[in-house]
Amino acid sequence: MKVLKFGGTSVGSAGNMKRVAEIVQRQPARITVLSAMSGTTDALVKIAAAAAAGDTETVERQLAMLTEKYTACIEGLLVSHREEATERMRTAFDTIRREAAAFEEYRSERIVIAQGELLTSAIFTLYLNECGMKAVCLHSPDFMVTDSEEKVDTERIRRALAGVAADPDTYYVAQGFICTNARGEIDNLGRGGSDYSAALMGAAVDAAEVQIWTDIDGMHNNDPRFVEHTHPIRNMSFDEAAELAYFGAKILHPATIQPCKDHGIPVLLKNTMDPEAPGTTISNRDDDSKSFHAVAAKDGITVIRIHSARMLMAYGFLRKVFEIFEQYRTPIDMITTSEVAVSLTVDNDAHIDDIVRELGALGSIEIERNNSIVCVVGRMEHSDAGLAASVFHSIRNIPIKMISYGASHRSMAMLIETEYKQRTLQSLNDSLF
Repeated sequence: MKVLKFGGTSVGSAGNMKRVAEIVQRQPARITVLSAMSGTTDALVKIAAAAAAGDTETVERQLAMLTEKYTACIEGLLVSHREEATERMRTAFDTIRREAAAFEEYRSERIVIAQGELLTSAIFTLYLNECGMKAVCLHSPDFMVTDSEEKVDTERIRRALAGVAADPDTYYVAQGFICTNARGEIDNLGRGGSDYSAALMGAAVDAAEVQIWTDIDGMHNNDPRFVEHTHPIRNMSFDEAAELAYFGAKILHPATIQPCKDHGIPVLLKNTMDPEAPGTTISNRDDDSKSFHAVAAKDGITVIRIHSARMLMAYGFLRKVFEIFEQYRTPIDMITTSEVAVSLTVDNDAHIDDIVRELGALGSIEIERNNSIVCVVGRMEHSDAGLAASVFHSIRNIPIKMISYGASHRSMAMLIETEYKQRTLQSLNDSLF
């Protein structure tokens, strides 16, 4: 039993959807999880912003673009179900217009954005039926439900999909990304949440594997957008993949790994445009042959430094610091400490002014923006000599602001100014690989 997830580019046109249908049938996929057609979510975000500002002209302009896009897809994909798909498109866009006209912050925005996944999955299900496949479109918000802490109710997913697990003759299609929140309103799991949706569904039905299909041939050892001579990694462990996803590897959502790791379900990263390519397999298996496996970078990092003589020989100081970040629901990426100072980083500065104001009661505060975290991932046993020296020698001409090493056997992270990112990635690639 397999769960396959396809990103927006993979279903971005009629031709791509036909290719996806072939993959779904060939695998075969018990559940297919879809993102919205590429470009849709960006347009819907613009519509929501315009509606909030009362800009009806932008709303209609974006809707006209989406109408043209989806009409072309429907006409290139469907024959006998064309009118049904067209009516489904009209219903989705009528919903968007209604929410835009009586816009309520947050609630209306989430409803508008959800229409991309709902419409794309409906059209694709109709195409599977037109191809002679018995297909059913599930409504993910019915069973993908979060609590007040934004945690997903996994037991509810398992109960809802019990019938799916027991039905080998039907191809089920579901929306990634969207869910229902604790208030009973339609919501979403955040950018990249379709991967997480697929992982949760895979865990719920005890799938043999979860496949994430994009337009890239698996996870690369470095970012091919900035670095020359990268190569795909064929096998990697759950822990390595989680580190890379969290620290910037765009091919995989960071939360995807945990549900599959907990249930021992391999995750395959595959290329829709080249289905025969091996891609990357993420599993419990470790590759012990190499110390360094990959490098990733995460931008938009803000450094907060706290200097306080009260830290000296004191206990409870860090607890007070962490409680402030907890209060504003802002996670910390890296942290280093000395006797009288703490440096830490965040990638979400939405509440930075409030955080800094409260931290000011603990000591003097410095803020630095425009930084990146570069993370080297691999097998780094603490008993192995020379690993840190290899990394630092390769970037000996790069100013390093912070270092995180020793928290796990899987990674070494360094904070640099973003202007040095490409140079750092290339230097590490040339030296370590």
